[in-house]
Amino acid sequence: MSRGDQRERDRAKSQAKLDAKKKSEGQGGNVNDRNAADKAKLEAKIAMKAAQKKADEEAADKAAGKKVITRKKGIKNNEVAGLDDLLNAGLKKTKKK
Repeated sequence: MSRGDQRERDRAKSQAKLDAKKKSEGQGGNVNDRNAADKAKLEAKIAMKAAQKKADEEAADKAAGKKVITRKKGIKNNEVAGLDDLLNAGLKKTKKK
């Protein structure tokens, strides 16, 4: 009987066990050093996100600044009516034949 690929399967299985064991051992080193490094990374990440957010807001403001929307003024009651309105005041409108 030949072993076939049993040797290769056993090697892969053994390697998987070693990887799982290595992963479960955790991190090495001093806890305080790891915490300080994690804190520095987190602060850098927060600063980067804040800078990105500020840049996005500035870009949005700049884009919004280019589009100026003006409303047309309507005639208010206290404003003087136009010439056509004054000339037509009190006249009855008739249908054209």
